[in-house]
Amino acid sequence: MAEKIENPIQITPIIKWAGGKKRLAPTIEALTTQQVAFENIDTYVEPFSGGAAFFLYLATRYRFKHQVIMDVNAELINLYTQVRDHLADLIAELGKLETAYNTLPEDDDFTAKKAYFYDMRTTFNNGITQSVTDEAVTEIPTLVRQAALFVFLNKTDFNGLYRVNAKGTFNVPFGRRKIVSLVDQTNLQNFSDLLQNTTILQGDYHQSQQFAGDRTFFYFDPPYRPLTDSASFTSYTKSSFNDDAQVALADFTHVLAAAGAHFALSNSDPHQSDPTDDFFDTLYQDFTINRLTAARMISARSKGRGNVSELLIVH
Repeated sequence: MAEKIENPIQITPIIKWAGGKKRLAPTIEALTTQQVAFENIDTYVEPFSGGAAFFLYLATRYRFKHQVIMDVNAELINLYTQVRDHLADLIAELGKLETAYNTLPEDDDFTAKKAYFYDMRTTFNNGITQSVTDEAVTEIPTLVRQAALFVFLNKTDFNGLYRVNAKGTFNVPFGRRKIVSLVDQTNLQNFSDLLQNTTILQGDYHQSQQFAGDRTFFYFDPPYRPLTDSASFTSYTKSSFNDDAQVALADFTHVLAAAGAHFALSNSDPHQSDPTDDFFDTLYQDFTINRLTAARMISARSKGRGNVSELLIVH
């Protein structure tokens, strides 16, 4: 059973991620604990880890016997693996990238910094291609470098987005940043310490079923169902997450519930754009559906940011 931690430390996500739950985490915890007693949970599982904001919030407040974070995005999982297993090497690589970028000459067109960004993006994408075509590419320096590039691109690209094309290569443009900060040693060390007791897996959420039980809590933060045609930020991998995928995930949560597991799941609220759209209300009618207000932190246009309603389904 999980032990409540007094005076928890604060660990913040090391990357920016669309739909991050840093600000919503206390609300998610409060609504979830109305039905789930975390003190009775010994295994925490997060199948769509993303920026891991809710994991960082909850796992610093409850000492779970087992913790599992997973994601289908191999680059994201490689980053967390290197933070856990090779932190010193990762910090060294991040420091090199930070120094190289910040010491480049500046002009109004960001000529040198822009060229460096695209060089690093090409290097990163070559690493993606190589890892897909050559399964033997597992050398630690290569994986550490790839993880460092992942962070660098996240901090220097346009609006902190992670987006890939149909071939699976990263294609977000340059973000015109004058200075970049990649190394917060205290935060990285605390993150690494927390991950020492964490299983990190790359793969589809279905693989998390192995952890289901009456003392397991799952938190699902999948790609949100877009409310409009222009509101989709679901291209974290080359595979899309459409309505059929949302239905399959809902079916999966029913399987977990039948196994005695508890869960909370976040998603967009269709009522925000169409009060008659009961897509999720129908899918999750057997569970508690909460509506809450969230700030949209990532949008292609600044005026597209603001408060939106979203769902938290709890069992």
